[in-house]
Amino acid sequence: MEFAAVVPFLMLALALVWQVLLLGITSMYASHGAAEAARQASVTPDDLARIDEEARKRVRPPWDGEDVMTVEIVERDGVRHARVTLAMPIFLPGAAGPWDISAESRIVTEVAPRGGVGDPQGTGTR
Repeated sequence: MEFAAVVPFLMLALALVWQVLLLGITSMYASHGAAEAARQASVTPDDLARIDEEARKRVRPPWDGEDVMTVEIVERDGVRHARVTLAMPIFLPGAAGPWDISAESRIVTEVAPRGGVGDPQGTGTR
C-alpha cells in the first residue's frame, strides 16, 4: 500500500530530474553553437548564412531546427557577439516550451566586416 502511495512522487521526482537534464543539454548546445558562430564570424563577418550553418553543425537534432534555434550577431558597447537562442524543451526534445535559453560568445575580429554591425558607413574599417 505504501509503495502505491509513493509511486506518483517518484515519477514526479524523475520528471523533474529529466527536465533539469534537458535544461543542461539545451544550455550546452546554446554555448557550443555561440562559440562556433563567433569563430566563423571572426573569419567571415559578412556571411550570416555561413555563420548560421556552422553554428547548427555543433547542435544536434531536434535542437538545430529552424523553429527552435536562432543565430544572430549583436553589438554591445562596441563589441560584437554571436548569440544563439534555443527553445527550451518540455519533457521531450523537440517539444518546445515557452522559455528560451541563450548563450553569447565574443567575436574576435580577424577580418574587418565590409558593412553592417560595427561599420555604420560601410567602409570596411573600424
